[in-house]
Amino acid sequence: MNSRRVGGLTAVALLSAGLSLGSGVAGADPGDYTVLLIDPNVVTDSLAYTAGPPTLNPGGQPGAMTVYTHRDGRTITDTVWVLADPGAASDAINQAQGVTPVAGQKSVSVPVGQGGKLITGTSPDGKQSLSVLYFTEGNAASSLEFAGPANDPVPSDLVVDMGQKQDELIKSQLGT
Repeated sequence: MNSRRVGGLTAVALLSAGLSLGSGVAGADPGDYTVLLIDPNVVTDSLAYTAGPPTLNPGGQPGAMTVYTHRDGRTITDTVWVLADPGAASDAINQAQGVTPVAGQKSVSVPVGQGGKLITGTSPDGKQSLSVLYFTEGNAASSLEFAGPANDPVPSDLVVDMGQKQDELIKSQLGT
């Protein structure tokens, strides 16, 4: 399974969970949701990640997604959707967590946004480690998906740190 396909697992999970999104970005240009995506180079204080081209409105829904590839081949897929209200954001994330395609998954609550949940395990084919962080902030639903070698998963503290930075960015852009 290639990293771009793995990165789409979260988007597919959210959309297949019946995600129904609304509009309304306060503080960000409604046509430029890329301002909601966190650059992992800022979090890690490095230049190790290269951003792929962003996808605006992934799956036809308001928001943005991009895949960052580390020089060692690991990937981080950052996806943010902007929903009609906080309840819709929470419902969408709760539904997505239930259909996340991570094998052997373990789930823990983490201090990120509202309802921060970290799901870890492997890709369905067992070839990659996967860690998916879900949370909401106001009317935004966010997922950060980390993929790497099956025997070398991303450290949870890095996932949480990046999630907290993502949350801060959403707050600053949406005014929540």
